[in-house]
Amino acid sequence: MENIYKDVYSFYSESHVLGDNLIIILVASIPAFVTILGFVVTYFLNKRNFIEEINKYKTSLGLDKTANLPYQIQELYELIMETSEDKKKERAVLSDFKKILMLIFAYGSKDAIALATNMQEMNYLRSTNPDKKSSYDNIAYVVLLLCQTKYDLTEIQINPEFWYRMQVTDYASEKPLFKNANNKIVKRLSLNSFLRMR
Repeated sequence: MENIYKDVYSFYSESHVLGDNLIIILVASIPAFVTILGFVVTYFLNKRNFIEEINKYKTSLGLDKTANLPYQIQELYELIMETSEDKKKERAVLSDFKKILMLIFAYGSKDAIALATNMQEMNYLRSTNPDKKSSYDNIAYVVLLLCQTKYDLTEIQINPEFWYRMQVTDYASEKPLFKNANNKIVKRLSLNSFLRMR
């Protein structure tokens, strides 16, 4: 019986030592694990915050550059309407137009870039084939570009018809022609539905 007590005592002593060692190991490794986990979490949070800050900077830079774009487009339209055969004015208008195209291509949305690109393609086509010239298409491109850049900047959806009603004196009689030119461009470029005239 005495041997049994010795065996139980030695077993208990050995398991107790193992238990103490296990506790010491756990006590030492838990803070290390928490520290490593904290480092990993901090790394990913900082990485995400850094990416968000870069995206905010890109957005604010684009907004700074394009904040006046709708107004510049309207001014350009007015200059185009005033310019007739005056070559000096025509060069100034062309220079302003190129600056606006560069701004749109650098900072504009996909739809604004598609509009500007298609408008410029039509201008090149019309310069080589003047018979294809349509003032309704020209005006529709400018107005659509104006509405699209306003939407890109403010997320306010303005239908082009408002601009026509405000700017065209005989809009009621011209509406079918403007509507046709406008909706043809909207459909061809798959633009937002708010740009479609009804």
